[in-house]
Amino acid sequence: MSRTVKGFVNHKMNNDVYKNKHKVLNLVYELKNEGLKLPYVRVKIGDAKKCNVLGKAKLSKCEIWITQKAIDNGINELRSVVYHELLHAIYGCEHVKGCPIMSAIQPDVVANKSQSIEIFKKYYSKYN
Repeated sequence: MSRTVKGFVNHKMNNDVYKNKHKVLNLVYELKNEGLKLPYVRVKIGDAKKCNVLGKAKLSKCEIWITQKAIDNGINELRSVVYHELLHAIYGCEHVKGCPIMSAIQPDVVANKSQSIEIFKKYYSKYN
C-alpha cells in the first residue's frame, strides 16, 4: 500500500494529527459497532493541494486521506466525508448524484448520525 496520493500532502504525525486520526477512526468503529464487518483501512490526515476536496480514497484499496478542513467542519460533515471515502476505498463505489453520502459534492444539508449509518448500511448490503 502506498502512503501518498496525488494532490494530497500528509501531515507528519504529532499529538494533534494523532487526535484527528482517531476522530476518523472513531467513525470507522461507529460502523463496526453496528455489526458491519469492515476491513482494515489505512487513514492519513493532511491537506489537498490546489483543490477543494475534503477527502480522497484509492478505489478498492482500503486507503483514505481526510483533510484538516473536513475535521474542522464538525462531526456530521466529517462522518459524511469518512463514510463517503470508506465506500470508495472498500467497495470501489462510484458517486451517486443526490445521495447525502455518495454525491460528488457534499450537500447543503448533511445527514445526521442515524441517517448516515442507515445509508451506509444500504451500500454495505449491496456489496456484501
